Amino acid sequence: MPDLTLEIRRLPKPGKTFELIEAVTNRFKSANRRGLVSAALTTPHNRDRDVVSALGISGWDELEKLNNNVLSDPNIQKEQTDIEELCIKTPTIQVLNVIERGDHITSGATQYMRRTFLSAKRGESSALLDTLLEWRGIMPEGKRPTIQRQMSGSIDLVRITAGYQSIGDMMDSAADIASNPNYNKLRDNMNRLTVSVVGFNYKVVHVNLG
Repeated sequence: MPDLTLEIRRLPKPGKTFELIEAVTNRFKSANRRGLVSAALTTPHNRDRDVVSALGISGWDELEKLNNNVLSDPNIQKEQTDIEELCIKTPTIQVLNVIERGDHITSGATQYMRRTFLSAKRGESSALLDTLLEWRGIMPEGKRPTIQRQMSGSIDLVRITAGYQSIGDMMDSAADIASNPNYNKLRDNMNRLTVSVVGFNYKVVHVNLG
C-alpha cells in the first residue's frame, strides 16, 4: 500500500502570516490524521514566506475519498475558502509518494525541518534516488530523513525532508553531511547526478502524530 503525503503550500497576504498559521493549525487540530504544519520564519531572497501543511494519507483510495469530500462537502469548502482569504495564493497542492519515511515523523520533539529539492540530470533520477537511499541507510538512527517523489510535476525531482530538535541540531547535521568522510562517495555521486540542490528551513508549529 502506498504511503502518501498531501502537501499544501500557502503564501500569506501582508500582515496575515500569523492568522494563517493559526487558521491552518486549527484545521489540523480537528483532523484525526498524522501530519504537521510548518512556517518559514526566515526566507532567502528568491523565496516567498510561506506556511506548509503536510497530511499523511494511507493510499490512493483515501486520497480519492478526500478529493470527493472537498468537491461535495460545503463545510469543507467554507473552511478552505476562509483560509484562502488569508493568502496571496496557494501555489502548491501536491501529493508526494513517500519512498522512505523519516525518523522525525514519529517524534514529537521535532521543532525544525529542512526541505531539500534535488533536480536530477535528465534520465538520472532513479540513480539519484538509489544514492539517497544508500546514504540514508548509513545515517544514524533518529537522524534519517524522509525521501519522496512527487505525483506530478518534474519527473527529475527528488525530495528530502529532515527534522531537528533545534537550529543548532540542524546546522550540525548540515556540517556533517558536507564534511563526514564516510559520505565522500555518496556526495560525489550526488554531485555527478544533479543539476541543482536547493533547501529551505521551517519552524514546526503543530504536529499530529496520528
